[in-house]
Amino acid sequence: MNKKIYKILIILIGGVFLIILVLKVILPGKNNYDLSYGWGSDIYTGFLRPKQGAWSEIMFIDQGGKESLQRSVYLGEKVIDGVLTYGIEIDSNVSDNTKAILQVWLDKKSDKAVKIVSKLKGKNEVVCVEESFMKLLVPSFESFLPAAFTPVKYSSINQYTYGTFTTETQKTIQVAKFIDENKTEIWISSEVPFGIIKAVNTENNKVVAYLRDFGLTGAKPKISETEMINCTKKGLFNLPK
Repeated sequence: MNKKIYKILIILIGGVFLIILVLKVILPGKNNYDLSYGWGSDIYTGFLRPKQGAWSEIMFIDQGGKESLQRSVYLGEKVIDGVLTYGIEIDSNVSDNTKAILQVWLDKKSDKAVKIVSKLKGKNEVVCVEESFMKLLVPSFESFLPAAFTPVKYSSINQYTYGTFTTETQKTIQVAKFIDENKTEIWISSEVPFGIIKAVNTENNKVVAYLRDFGLTGAKPKISETEMINCTKKGLFNLPK
């Protein structure tokens, strides 16, 4: 196996599994969405419908106390291979310059991946990644991506309590607090892209994730549209569907 391809594989796998390990605790599957805006209080009406350039930064804390900052950017909608998709770009560890950026374009109707590309930080090559390859690593890959629509689990018609949260950058937002089946208290906001604000393990009162900062516009992808369209196909990443 080519050493360069092997290195990319290891970095990509590491980044993907980091995303999965931290999101598995706080996010439900993405197969069911509440596509309404909800009813009841106007403080929480479901997930914000993001616009192109919306972004959030979540700090994840593992069991050993190690922190990892994940930045997610909403890329808007685009027709790819005749399918209307929406895109999300994820930097799973902002401070680690050896990791890869992952960009995923999902079918707006089915929420299935239409195109996946990856780029090592500091490198120019963007690699095409087939969905079959990602599912070989992670069978429920799409389920662990940041949610652009309201999961049914966090519908505004469900039971929750109110609160507020202030980011490190002094942005104060109103939140809805849910308790999930993992006994984790999940804070959600209608004011922030991708919804997630904070996650607290109620058994030991430890914070496992929190919102560091966010913005509703202005974020630029690290993988350009041209790079995404012209990604390099590697045999290792393109398995039969």
